[in-house]
Amino acid sequence: MSDPASQLPDLLAAGQMALEAGRYEEAAETFARAAAAFPGLALLHQMTGRAWQLGGRRARAREAFLAAWRHADPTEIPALFELGSALLDQGAPREARDCFERVATARPRDAAAWGALASATRATGDPQAAWLHAERALALAPDDPTVLLTAGQIRYALGDLATAEHWLARAAAMRPDHAITRRQQAFASLMARPNARGWALFEARRRPAPWPGTREWHGEPLKGQRIVVCAEQGFGDQFHFLRYVPRLMERGAGQVWVAAAPSLTRLLQANGLPVGPPDDGPAAEWSVPLLSLPYRLGLDDDVASERMPYLQAQPVAPDGGQARTPRRLGVVWQGNPEFLGTVLRDLPGDELARLVGLPGVDWVSLQHDVPVPGGLPIAPMPPCRDWMDTAALLATLDGVVSVDTSLAHLAGAMGCPTWVLLPFSPDWRWGLSGDRTPWYPSVRLIRQPAPLDWGGAITTLHRRLTMAPDRAPP
Repeated sequence: MSDPASQLPDLLAAGQMALEAGRYEEAAETFARAAAAFPGLALLHQMTGRAWQLGGRRARAREAFLAAWRHADPTEIPALFELGSALLDQGAPREARDCFERVATARPRDAAAWGALASATRATGDPQAAWLHAERALALAPDDPTVLLTAGQIRYALGDLATAEHWLARAAAMRPDHAITRRQQAFASLMARPNARGWALFEARRRPAPWPGTREWHGEPLKGQRIVVCAEQGFGDQFHFLRYVPRLMERGAGQVWVAAAPSLTRLLQANGLPVGPPDDGPAAEWSVPLLSLPYRLGLDDDVASERMPYLQAQPVAPDGGQARTPRRLGVVWQGNPEFLGTVLRDLPGDELARLVGLPGVDWVSLQHDVPVPGGLPIAPMPPCRDWMDTAALLATLDGVVSVDTSLAHLAGAMGCPTWVLLPFSPDWRWGLSGDRTPWYPSVRLIRQPAPLDWGGAITTLHRRLTMAPDRAPP
């Protein structure tokens, strides 16, 4: 048997060659073999995580960086800062906070360390503690644009939008073209309400390239011409913004296609939204990113409410949509593990058990490829080939209880009675207060009363479900 140490140089060389050639999965798997042979070497795990990160595999990268954290040398301060940054970028804020706490302790006059600690603490769901760290960073570097951005993000997480706007404006004045700062300004503006300024700032996000052979549409007269709407971001974002696609026909488009994932094809076609353009069809003159539609249509606070519901599906059972006793409710307790905020969004196991302990409800999982935790009274999700099958399943239910995921948006777009469980600092589209949203009339929002307080949210949800014997959320 060969000595593992003798294989290490060859593995590292092979991994580096794959990395330089852009074969990120091959590089990650090669580095992972080296890390398996020498599990105590944090650097090998970090190299694995970096390769997965470059390949866009956030969950795999997170796993590798967590292994690096478990074996990190607490005295190697620069390496800890780098590792903490990687952990934070890949959705492991608690471990990132641990790294940055060590760095800030070792470098008490380092504004970058305190700012990074503030960012990681905010991401764990503790914005009050994060603000104390941000104040240390501001005292050390009051004109650093990165520190100013962090301050704005934390005030945003605290629901203090006016102060958030102040810090973000200062950061933007120093870096006018900084995309992350402008995007955070968009979130702060849109959190209050949909508005033209927020949509304009939202253009700073990373947008899809124009469809090949087309010009990017910015509101020009369409005059019967053809336009491709380029889907972007997650499925929830797509379900949310599809409401605006018919407005292009109203603006004079001759044909509109939606360039979306194959799993959406049947659902969109069934709702009058052709997916394409087809390979053998006529070329389009224009294309536009899906999430740019409210801005480029000049819609300001118009949420296209007249189109609700704008997605429909025939139920897979003949009694779909009829109230039953006990009620039959779908449940979603976690979202895509690739999502950055999964730590704050997903429902812990003990709270899920408490949720489904409510009597008088038959629970059905809406989690694709996620097993039901042992012992919980949740029926597994029936097989679904694509989003059309999922929508047909929703049409058979009396309602949906979901964390903030794509299922919540699909249910809202279909007009299904839906209760969405939200963290204390929610996504911009849900606003800061209230249980209703202009986006989906059939949705009721169940908010954490304090950071990380899922228990309080479940108590509120139980009360609402007990008060709602029919299909309409209270």
